[in-house]
Amino acid sequence: MRVLNVALGLVMAGNAMAEPQRLSDIYQLAVANDPSLLAQIAVRDASEALGNQIRGTQGLSASASASVKGTQNFKSDDDYGTGTLSLTVSVPLYDQGLVASIDSQDAAVRQADATLAAYRQSHIVSVTNAYFAVLSAEQDLLASKAEVEAFDRQLEQASERLIVGIGTRVDVDQARARLDLSQVGLISAEVALDTSRSNLEKLVDVPILDLSDLGDGFTADVHRSLDGNWEILVDSHPDVIAKQETYQSALADLDEARAETIPILALSSTFSMSDTSGSNTAATNTSAHSNALSLTLSAPIYTNGVASAKVDVAEAGVVKAEADLLRLRRKVLASMQEAYRKLEASVRIVEARQLAIVSAASRVEATEAAYLVGSGNIVELLNSKKDLFAAERDFAKARHTHVVRQLQFDQAVGDLSESTIARIDQTLIQ
Repeated sequence: MRVLNVALGLVMAGNAMAEPQRLSDIYQLAVANDPSLLAQIAVRDASEALGNQIRGTQGLSASASASVKGTQNFKSDDDYGTGTLSLTVSVPLYDQGLVASIDSQDAAVRQADATLAAYRQSHIVSVTNAYFAVLSAEQDLLASKAEVEAFDRQLEQASERLIVGIGTRVDVDQARARLDLSQVGLISAEVALDTSRSNLEKLVDVPILDLSDLGDGFTADVHRSLDGNWEILVDSHPDVIAKQETYQSALADLDEARAETIPILALSSTFSMSDTSGSNTAATNTSAHSNALSLTLSAPIYTNGVASAKVDVAEAGVVKAEADLLRLRRKVLASMQEAYRKLEASVRIVEARQLAIVSAASRVEATEAAYLVGSGNIVELLNSKKDLFAAERDFAKARHTHVVRQLQFDQAVGDLSESTIARIDQTLIQ
């Protein structure tokens, strides 16, 4: 499996040199290489194996033993050997504690399944968020470069005006200060881009060279409504399912604690055979076969308060699990409503950012026209272009945020799936 993962990483890295990587490419790498996801899957598999282990004690079990013994009788100067073979088959007939233990572990397995499902949804959001964080950082870097260019031209013009005597030293110093600050911002943008790339590379374990951005086909909208039954949505949420199974496990633990005061009935059968040979005395050289069938009833008589204390602990565990379930249900419902409101707000933000681009573009046209006829200056033109770059940056970042909020809303509802990755892929630039 590790070889396949490495091979997949090399293939994807090679493709990245030829064309931008898409979200589905990055996600598949993250699924193959993210150690946190692999650890979560291992936890689920271990829980299932433990359930099989406990359930196996409920059925028929068999054990065998063999022994060889040599005897030397100095009195009669007699040496002989004895071989013994025994086979024991047993089965519990009535054990409420064992049944409760199996029920508890079955609930733990279902809890692990739900926890893994919730983690997979969280993993999709994390990978998507890291993906678009890189793209947003690239937009910040472009805007920072445009700002540095604008302030550099401002400094150049201020210096020229000072030389010809129509400017002041203060104008030059102010222009230089703005340029220095913009260069600091450029450095910060470069660091932020490197950091975002590093965060994404931690998930996929391969270098990130180029990523596909959203195309014009992407529409920022509320892609689903919440006109269904809130209770049904909450009950089907994987986090709630996991907590519900925790509650069921606590109930089974209580039954197991109470069962320690109930008798246990078990049936067993032991077949044994032995053979002694090599003795000088004929009577010693014998063979024997036996089969013992036993029915065992065991019951606790006095535990010095241990059994009742275990019941008290288990009862407290049930109360806590029930309270945790109620609290989580309320939290999930609030998270759904909050995610829905954020999604609605991001739609309006994207629309506003798009209108800001129109306004900034109109300003660029106006300043370009004024500059061509001599009534404007290059600084005003560069400032307007810088503002246009900033508006385009803010619009792109708003769309990136909206994609993540769509996924966060689906996660809040509890039904986020890998099909969402394919849907986003269709909106990326080919």
